[in-house]
Amino acid sequence: MCAVNKTKRSNNVLTVFATSALAGLTALFLLIPAGAAVAGTITSCSGCHGMPPEDATFRNISTGGFAGNHGTHVGAPAGAGDCTRCHNNSGYLNSHRDGKIQLSSNINTSPAPGGGQYKVSGTAITFRNQTSIPVPGACSNVNCHFEATTPSWGSPAFTSPADCNKCHGAPPNGGTSGAAGSHARHDQYYAGAANCQKCHSNNATFQHATSAGHRNLNISFAAAPNNGSGAYSGALNDYLPSQTNAFGTCTNLYCHSNGLKAMGNFSTVTTPTWGTPLPANCTGCHKSNNASGTIMASGSHSRHVNAAKFYTIGCEKCHAATVNSTMAIADTSVHVNKKVNIKFNSLTTATNGTYGGQATPYAKDPGTAYGQCNNVYCHSNAQNDGGVGITYKQPTWGNAGSGACGTCHGTSHSFAAEITTGSHTKHLAKSPYSDPTACIVCHNVGGLPFDGSCNNSCHSGTSKHTDGKIDLIFPSNFGASAVYNGNPRPGNGYSTCSNISCHYSTTTPTWGTSTPINCVGCHTLAILLASGAHAKHISATVAPTLYNYTANRSTAAEYNFGCSTCHPVSATNHFNTVINVTLKKDEAGVGSLRAKNSATAVGINVANSGIIGTSKTSIRCTMAYCHSNGNAANLIYATTPDWYGGSFTGDRCANCHGNAPNSTIAGSKSHYNNRFLGYTGTPGGHQIGIHAMGIYSSPSALAKAGTTGRSSHGNAATATTISCNICHYLTVTTARNDENPVCKTCHYTGNTVGALAGNPAAIADRSKHVNGTVDVAFNPVNMISKAQVRQKYYVTHAYSSVWKRNVGYKVSGSNDSAKAPFNTATMWDGSTKTCSNIACHNGNSVKWSDNNGAVECVSCHGSL
Repeated sequence: MCAVNKTKRSNNVLTVFATSALAGLTALFLLIPAGAAVAGTITSCSGCHGMPPEDATFRNISTGGFAGNHGTHVGAPAGAGDCTRCHNNSGYLNSHRDGKIQLSSNINTSPAPGGGQYKVSGTAITFRNQTSIPVPGACSNVNCHFEATTPSWGSPAFTSPADCNKCHGAPPNGGTSGAAGSHARHDQYYAGAANCQKCHSNNATFQHATSAGHRNLNISFAAAPNNGSGAYSGALNDYLPSQTNAFGTCTNLYCHSNGLKAMGNFSTVTTPTWGTPLPANCTGCHKSNNASGTIMASGSHSRHVNAAKFYTIGCEKCHAATVNSTMAIADTSVHVNKKVNIKFNSLTTATNGTYGGQATPYAKDPGTAYGQCNNVYCHSNAQNDGGVGITYKQPTWGNAGSGACGTCHGTSHSFAAEITTGSHTKHLAKSPYSDPTACIVCHNVGGLPFDGSCNNSCHSGTSKHTDGKIDLIFPSNFGASAVYNGNPRPGNGYSTCSNISCHYSTTTPTWGTSTPINCVGCHTLAILLASGAHAKHISATVAPTLYNYTANRSTAAEYNFGCSTCHPVSATNHFNTVINVTLKKDEAGVGSLRAKNSATAVGINVANSGIIGTSKTSIRCTMAYCHSNGNAANLIYATTPDWYGGSFTGDRCANCHGNAPNSTIAGSKSHYNNRFLGYTGTPGGHQIGIHAMGIYSSPSALAKAGTTGRSSHGNAATATTISCNICHYLTVTTARNDENPVCKTCHYTGNTVGALAGNPAAIADRSKHVNGTVDVAFNPVNMISKAQVRQKYYVTHAYSSVWKRNVGYKVSGSNDSAKAPFNTATMWDGSTKTCSNIACHNGNSVKWSDNNGAVECVSCHGSL
């Protein structure tokens, strides 16, 4: 422009002076009226200072230039009318050459209060005297400079885009008093003046400044990423700082959409208002995580981030390039870029994680088909069998079934194959709990109390799922200090557990050990023998081999009852944190002993359960056949001592079945009754000896117990003592039984009749005691009796066929002895409970049930 002006000026001046100076001057003088100022040959603005006026650093009389910035304020070609914006002149005739520079009182018709002003040293002026040494001023409140105070006139010209910030800021900040809008936020995504065209297609040069305040904002979304889609609802003529800036909304923009598609009618969560920040949690456009309350649900997002679906996985796990763990945008270049940017967080996923077969970071086009995730720890079995290696699954995004519970490491909870790594199969097969409750026993990630049913612990502790660890967290029911001794990180092999009640608080074998654990693998025999009254009920040398052990393996030396005599038969009641005890007689598979109980219910302190007390503290049995009188016709149960520390006191035999039976706990009256031989008030039975308390040693006196040849009882050479050993010889072999109340009348310490004391009965063979049967086995001895019948009857009666008379009749040393020793096989019929051919009854058959007066003297004696 300046070159053109110079050329024009050269043509007007140099030609005049070089070609016909005189003629020209003459003509000019002829044209000029008398008294008028002579203007020479200058006929246009450019004749003096160029048009637009020439800018120079000093008053250059050769070019007409002077200090200023006209070249950047007036475009070419320019006319006098263009000068009026700032100089308040119209027409600009030669008369304006009056030595003054006129200035408008409201430059460029600026709308700011007081108008746009030109100020010198802070004072607004409307004219300036011309001088060779001008003092430049500056503009204030002019709309073309966004009402900002300008640099002094003549300062270096602004350049674009470096000086965009001199007027409205870069990004625009609303000036000294206007509203900044949302420019700063958008500048984070589309920085620099070149990107102003994303919303303002004509703002590439300073041309937009000269019309500021006299035109509407040019808002157009023609550029990418919107490509013509979108609209702005606000006013377009109130953008200067001095104006009231009422902002509108933007609609149908990709930039503020849910990102599900690249073109078309876009959807958004919140319609954005210019100048109003959107929520920092991403819910302004496409919804967000669980904490936001506006939860993303597209594809499989709901399953990953919605607490109602159990997981609250952070967005950074799959979009690590875009967002960080605080939900702040990590890189705006991969946000609002018409892509779905997928990058797996390497801290919790495989470094080679892929999506749709593509290595990540991967940019997926919105709206295209979902792909599969692979090599991602979140969807793996965590570790292969043996504790090393890993197997990845390939769930398809948006396909719930492909990533359902159980598809990664197995669980029957979702009808998938059961997990089989390590010792899972053993534990799940024997667990008393159904899946998924069985998992909680070792993986109580939610830390909730365990009650034997599904407590949703897994769903309450999803933060510990896919966290890069195999979290072994045991409910307190299974041991307050239960612990896994290994490294929880996958791939570190297997280790042991300690202090777990399932294993009786012993240290377990290493997880995955193939050798089966037998009973003593958890509760060793030593542990069992030290627990409660086990030492009295099981072998001290032979350990149990299975839980549902129903057999009675007692030996002569010790009792050894199967575990299921007192515990449930089903292994589902094993290692369940509860010591399950039961006497219920009709549970399937019970042994013969338990089947003889009377209990019909299960539980402690439950009616008809036969068990009272408090588990693990104090337990007593009240319906156990083992502690009964053994009389099937009239079972009477003893209440046992406390399992934990209790013991029978006094006569041990009498605590269960009486000693002899019928004395303290009713039993068969054949043992002992008070109507012996039908005589009321006459005690007797199978005790002491045959008629031991009613044998006459002379016509007028009864024989007494003692050790002489005339004693009715006490001298083994002349009278056999009838005690437990006579009929139950396989069980009891001792003849003496000082605890028998009948015997105890004499056999006590300090007695005056010379009876021996301190000889309690003892069980000779425990396998024949408490075995569910009444073992009748006669002691194979010849019975000796002092109850001799008179001689005349002895020889004439059948009496002599079974008895042999020795020494004589009722003299010292005399006795009758059985001709045949006791023989169980020939003398006892267990099916009818009948004794036959036995000397005690003079060879007559007598049933055990013929008692309490049913048997009289004549039953055995034809005559006396």
